[in-house]
Amino acid sequence: MTDINYKEMLHEDTIFLTIDANDRDDLFEQIAERLNKLGYVKDSYAEALKKREDEFPTGLVTKYLSIALPHVDPENINKPFIAAVKNIKPIHMLQMGSNEDMKAQYFFFLGITDSSHQVVLLQKFMLLLRNKNFADELTSQTDPKKMFEFLKKAFLS
Repeated sequence: MTDINYKEMLHEDTIFLTIDANDRDDLFEQIAERLNKLGYVKDSYAEALKKREDEFPTGLVTKYLSIALPHVDPENINKPFIAAVKNIKPIHMLQMGSNEDMKAQYFFFLGITDSSHQVVLLQKFMLLLRNKNFADELTSQTDPKKMFEFLKKAFLS
């Protein structure tokens, strides 16, 4: 397993803090369209997100915050990214592992180009989300530039 270059994955242009999606599919389509325009993903990305989420839900309920980590197989990705997304209101998702119902307002779309990185990246998020300060600071961010700086600090330190 290789180390992940978080610097290569974190980009200011993949932070979307004012998304207004009605449901999961709407969210996936909006994010796919933005990421496609920026060149991060292929045209197949939106459908691949929906299909993978149906098969392997990515919602996580942690002590301090409920999030989802949608991702797809590497063939749908042009270049690596972590897209930080805040939807205006929480939307229905299913939990990873249990398929239980949950709601999430925060999402990290993972553009993984090396499938060996998937588990490492999920472990990193689990570690960060166990930290109350991380969750509090994450949810207090309203400016994409400040969110980018916060995530760089969290992932690169």
